[in-house]
Amino acid sequence: MLALAAFTPWERGLTTAPSGDAHLAAELEPFLDSGYMRDASAAAIEPDGTVRFTGWGADEHDRFEIGSITKTFTAALLSDAIERGELTAETTLGEVFAELAGTSAGDLTMEQLATQHTGLPKSADSAPLTQLWKVYLRLDPYVEDLPSLLERAQDFDTAPGTYVYSNTGVALLGHAVAHAAGTEYPQLVHERLLEPLGMEETIVPESRADLPPDAPAGFTNSGMRTGPWTLGASAPAGSIRSTAHDMAIWMQAVVAGDAPGADAVEPRSELEGGGAIGYAWHVTPLDGTDITWHNGGTGGYRSYAGYSPDGRAVVVLSNTETSVDAAAGYLTTQPGAAGGPGAQPEPEAADDTISKE
Repeated sequence: MLALAAFTPWERGLTTAPSGDAHLAAELEPFLDSGYMRDASAAAIEPDGTVRFTGWGADEHDRFEIGSITKTFTAALLSDAIERGELTAETTLGEVFAELAGTSAGDLTMEQLATQHTGLPKSADSAPLTQLWKVYLRLDPYVEDLPSLLERAQDFDTAPGTYVYSNTGVALLGHAVAHAAGTEYPQLVHERLLEPLGMEETIVPESRADLPPDAPAGFTNSGMRTGPWTLGASAPAGSIRSTAHDMAIWMQAVVAGDAPGADAVEPRSELEGGGAIGYAWHVTPLDGTDITWHNGGTGGYRSYAGYSPDGRAVVVLSNTETSVDAAAGYLTTQPGAAGGPGAQPEPEAADDTISKE
């Protein structure tokens, strides 16, 4: 009976009363009832720059794993590196990493990596069958270091120009940008993005040893506690931990064009089935409005960040594996009005940090 209870889904929707801005909570709650959700924190930015926060069991200063939203930071680093003259959009992996010269992966360009047009595999797991138990328990399956990733990349099959959402590609991209700058990925994120923007609550852990003792746990839909994810060599694809407070700073800078590497959001390639992609950022029509967005998911966390052409933005961070992508609907409702779930982003673009199906 205990084992059955551990894997039985709990009640749908948010399980705690809201705090912070009550109006924002009322506006967002209709979009966040698709499944059990333990704790969540959210921020909304209005076109005039007003920022509102709300939370359910968490406030704007509680850290969450943001998963694949990390890719938007990696994309900004690429744009910034291009502006600095350290790389070009057409620089290849083989030009950055000598061990990849002459390989299929080595011929991939920075732009192909940033726009998910490489055909590389989604996951960077070197031994997926041995990782199944980790996937089942929502533990971090990404344990590979960079030398091992580069060694395996020498044998990767690629399909340049083919859209395949790939954590592997963005992982290689992030390390290439850092290598060109003469540093490591976590340090580059801090020096070129977090420090200039004053994002003091955001961290880029390289291992579990970098996590504070009180780092919050994530949870499955059935309420099972999950382990923390730091992702090893795949960190550029999803390792950042942040708060609604800091993510509001990030989204304000992105929307205003003030973030380093801000032109990463500019669409570079149209996607089959509609929409487009820039450097990491997707652009998807939703109820007649083009929403620029990214989401994220790790073992026990889900996240969403997006904005509309009028400058409205929303961030939702949750420590439960229930999707929060429907928060995109907030961006198409009238300001100040409680909405309801409408169309959601295309699932092909809405990949979690890890998914084995």
